[in-house]
Amino acid sequence: MVMSFRVSELQVLLGFAGRNKSGRKHELLAKALHLLKSSCAPSVQMKIKELYRRRFPRKTLGPSDLSLLSLPPGTSPVGSPGPLAPIPPT
Repeated sequence: MVMSFRVSELQVLLGFAGRNKSGRKHELLAKALHLLKSSCAPSVQMKIKELYRRRFPRKTLGPSDLSLLSLPPGTSPVGSPGPLAPIPPT
């Protein structure tokens, strides 16, 4: 998860843990990984999960999304536009 963080997220994580949050991305990443190896505090783990979920929110599937999963390939659900038909030449 930490490997996918941006600089701003690494800075938030390091600041939360009370570590120095200045440096280039690879330096911040090394500090964050060292933080994980040295202390596995539950609060730090929760912060990592929070930052990760903020960056990559999970999309919950609704009933209409679930119906799309059961359709044969090339078909469209009722009420939604199907594939675009070619425009006849003029």
